[in-house]
Amino acid sequence: MKSFLSWSVIFISTLLTGCASTFTSQVSVFHEWPGNQEARSYIVERSPSQENNPEYKLYEEELRKQLGLHGFQEVRADATPALKIGMQYGTALSEIQVSTPWAPAMYDPFWQTHFSRGYRFWPYSPYYFGGPYYIGRNLDFSVRRYYLHQLEINISDFQNGKKLADIKVSSEQLGQQISEHMPYLIESALKDFPGTNGTTRTVELPLKK
Repeated sequence: MKSFLSWSVIFISTLLTGCASTFTSQVSVFHEWPGNQEARSYIVERSPSQENNPEYKLYEEELRKQLGLHGFQEVRADATPALKIGMQYGTALSEIQVSTPWAPAMYDPFWQTHFSRGYRFWPYSPYYFGGPYYIGRNLDFSVRRYYLHQLEINISDFQNGKKLADIKVSSEQLGQQISEHMPYLIESALKDFPGTNGTTRTVELPLKK
């Protein structure tokens, strides 16, 4: 049992260390991108709530930067673009409960109580881990709070409004502020654009120091 626990702790530590150097996200792509679509001039389409939102405008600048790297060109207000591009984002709370080394992570999106020690009550069983296990035994466990950051980018034909691409990105992180992760979310969304229609893939980006 001691050997098993030691290897479990090493394995968990390796996972946490490996994740520290990269930003990992899930990217879903749905598009009807024409194979001959060469015109990539665009305007950014804002919702009324985004129009006077300083936070959104900051992310919009990052979106422009990444679009430029993929051959998109923003046009002046008096010009007619080929495309219009919109962006929405949000953060939701999720939970990871870390307990004993042999059960390191139990996901529960509805878990709302956070504590580091507590009591679990189990029925007595003489066969549990080869020995008696009594009701009311004190267990050590901890709870980490994770946040699910989400981004959606929509690209439509400016003339007829037909949606050409819908890209959704999600990433679970310890940091609550989406501003820390927005550059990575946008870069992940546009990586290998337009991508394969109807697929969801894992994208890893190196963290910038």
